[in-house]
Order: sequence, then structure tokens, then C-alpha cells
Amino acid sequence: MNSIQSLVIIGSGNVATHLASAFQDAGLDILGIYSQTFKNSQILADKLNANAFESITDIPDTADAYLLAVTDSALIKIVSEMPIVNGVLMHTSGSVGLDVFPTRIIRSAVFYPLQTFTKGKSIDFSSVPILIESKNKIVLKQLENLGDKISKTVKSIDSKQRKQLHLAAVFASNFSNYMYHIAFNLLKENDLNFDLLKPLINETVEKLNSISPQEAQTGPAIRDDHKTINEHIDMLDNNPAYQHIYRLISDQIKKLKS
Repeated sequence: MNSIQSLVIIGSGNVATHLASAFQDAGLDILGIYSQTFKNSQILADKLNANAFESITDIPDTADAYLLAVTDSALIKIVSEMPIVNGVLMHTSGSVGLDVFPTRIIRSAVFYPLQTFTKGKSIDFSSVPILIESKNKIVLKQLENLGDKISKTVKSIDSKQRKQLHLAAVFASNFSNYMYHIAFNLLKENDLNFDLLKPLINETVEKLNSISPQEAQTGPAIRDDHKTINEHIDMLDNNPAYQHIYRLISDQIKKLKS
């Protein structure tokens, strides 16, 4: 079994940028970048000192693997346009199954890094879980070896499990970040700095290293402090959407006691 040593990156967004850099740092050969916007391909290719392909038909068929790091909505289109290649064809989506690949592609796979990515914000990939999937046992082993080059945690899970993990990640990361957005706005309206909350946020996350989220829950809702809850709701009179979120989350927290 040959290991994956060369890749073509399809995509130029956050995930593509971080993974391409991580693979290159691990000693893999990035043969080139293709993006539906050629200018974006060039930007990432210049960063990696790699080729930029203007058309998807320009992609070489000699790479060991092709990483499709594109949006879920673009994935089906890209897969349908891909030229015939011999290497492993893998996508990075948490919410799309293996069935996005037609049956003619026998070396299809998923290589899903469970992390939030922002351009310009470096990531320590050694701590990022890599979730892999393939029906081809040889490909699955190749993915394990590839993941081991950049991460300490590589785990094989099926599409159903990965979709559930992605759903949980939306709650844990995307939704919690929106709560930070609300807090930021509330403080800004009252000439207060969001930095005041950062020690609290860090401690809330740190506690999860030793206890469960349910055990870590604090605040007026878990204490049945109706007076404080009602005061907070009144303070949000000018923002019905925030009031609704506050009531909904508080009601769900109260149920943790039952």
C-alpha cells in the first residue's frame, strides 16, 4: 500500500487554506490549487509556492489524493465536474455523506477536521480531531496515515455519526459564539468592554476538562432565581429576539434539575 505523499487542493477558503498549509508543513507535496474563482486559487497557490489551475480540467491525474475543501452547496457540482483521476478523492464536510460520490469513484473518502477555521488565525493541528471514512479498506488505512501526519487524534466513523458530530459542533461552537455576539452587543450598548467577560468564558470552558456540562451549569435559571430572570427579561424589552432566546435557554436549563 502506497501512502499519500502528493495532493491537489480543490478550494481556497478557510478549511482549504489551513489544511494545505498543515500538509505542506508535514512534508507533503501540494501539486496545485483549484478554486472556482481563479484569483483565489492564485492567492493560496502563491502562499504555498504551488501551481494554480484555471480550469478543473487542468488538474493533473498524478496526485495521490484530491482534497475537496469546498462548501456543501458546491460539493455536488465539483464532484460532477471532476476529471477521472487515480488518486483518492475525499471531501472535508461534516454534514455530507459518502453518497455524494458516484459509484464509479471507487477510492472515495471523507477527511473531516473537527475545528472552526478563520483565515489569518493559526491552528495547532496536532490537537484537531480528524474524522475519516471510506468503504475501501486500503484507502481508509491511507487516510489514517495521512491524518497521523498532522494530528494526534484520527478516528474512523461513519456518515451518520459524523453528521451527529457536526450537529453537536454547531451547538457547541457556532451557537455559543452567537451568544458571545449578543453579550458583546449588550456590553457595547452600555460602554463596557467585552474583555471583561473573557476570564469567565475561559473558566467556563476550562471546567469541562474535569466535569460534565450539566455539572458545570450555573446561573439564575439553574438556581430558580425568578426575580433575577424577570429583571433580565425586562432589561431586554427593546430587543424581543434576545428576550425570546433568554426565555428559551432559561427554560431548558431549568429542566436539567428534573
